[in-house]
Amino acid sequence: MTGGSRRCVVVSTLAEASFYADHGFDDILYAYPFPFDKLEHCAALSERLSLFQVLLDHPKALELLSKRPLRAGRSWHVWLKLDCGNGRAGVLHSEPEALRLAQAIAKTEGVELTGVYAHCGNTYNCNGVEAIQAVAKETTTLTLQFMEKLKAVGINCKSSIGSTPSCSHSIKDMGQLSEVHPGNYVFYDVQQSLIGSCRMEDVAVRVLTRVIGHCPHRNQLLVDCGWAALSQDGAGKLPSGCAVIEGQPDLKLLSMNQEIGIVEPITGELDYSKYPLGSLFKLVPYHVRYA
Repeated sequence: MTGGSRRCVVVSTLAEASFYADHGFDDILYAYPFPFDKLEHCAALSERLSLFQVLLDHPKALELLSKRPLRAGRSWHVWLKLDCGNGRAGVLHSEPEALRLAQAIAKTEGVELTGVYAHCGNTYNCNGVEAIQAVAKETTTLTLQFMEKLKAVGINCKSSIGSTPSCSHSIKDMGQLSEVHPGNYVFYDVQQSLIGSCRMEDVAVRVLTRVIGHCPHRNQLLVDCGWAALSQDGAGKLPSGCAVIEGQPDLKLLSMNQEIGIVEPITGELDYSKYPLGSLFKLVPYHVRYA
């Protein structure tokens, strides 16, 4: 994914950032609105690595950085988080505050405006290529329009959007952006196949689980995979339960607790002779979480 280098990775937690830093990665973007209680952790990574980048969407976060100068003449490398319709984190692209915050970042001593970062996570509400590309088009257009506003006030920096659906079915205008940041594009998952990002056969990850219990009185099996290993993102969203059980179209992963999953037939009675204790299932996750 990084072309043989240990650079250009994006993480969503500081635990991930520290893990990569400890294993030789030296260019990390922490793509999460700057957490006020993690200032010193971010400062330590910024002073340790050749490039550690943070993301912010509020003047108070900028104020916090300005009051904590980095050692050895280093600068904070900051991306402005822009909301272009996703409705999650970010300062709204159309609000005057967005441009004012970008200008404030660029003018603050010890802080460098690296770029503008927009996430078109609203592609996750899409169904099919046409809908995905419409959202990608809107996000790209709004981001590029904001970049023109920055140029008009003398600011030049990078532009980026990201989401696995938009990068799976990219549009021509995305070529005008500096970077694109797809998330689980390298793995895919069941959710992406339902959105239309990929086909089920493109999903490249499986969770291997063993049958650990027979429950004939309930017509169920127990497996050693709970939400701690799989997450509960798929609960109630699939005919097969919380995940797809590969090669077992008649079974569903009904529910999970922290470490154990409950499997039952979609219809009919279980033939326990087909599923001896210790036999293996391959689960295709609804959503793949990644570093």
